[in-house]
Amino acid sequence: MESSNASVTARMTGKELKIIDSLISAGLYTTRSDFLRYAARHLLREEAPEIPELFLRLQSQAKAKNLTKDKILKDIRSTRQGIYKETFGDD
Repeated sequence: MESSNASVTARMTGKELKIIDSLISAGLYTTRSDFLRYAARHLLREEAPEIPELFLRLQSQAKAKNLTKDKILKDIRSTRQGIYKETFGDD
């Protein structure tokens, strides 16, 4: 396993950054990078174990329904944007 760090650029709304910065000010995280590393690790820990099984199941269902990868990705993005908008507003 590779142990060196790499940089990633992420665009976030002002509202998201305010929330992250307030968590840093409260002492829960030391930097924005610290928060983002924690968030990524948490999500991977929660989601990663199920991804291979879920992927295979969805792949066979998509094939049976003649769905393309582009259509599925478009639907996922649209759903994610809708959930984000409901949660955080229009930012």
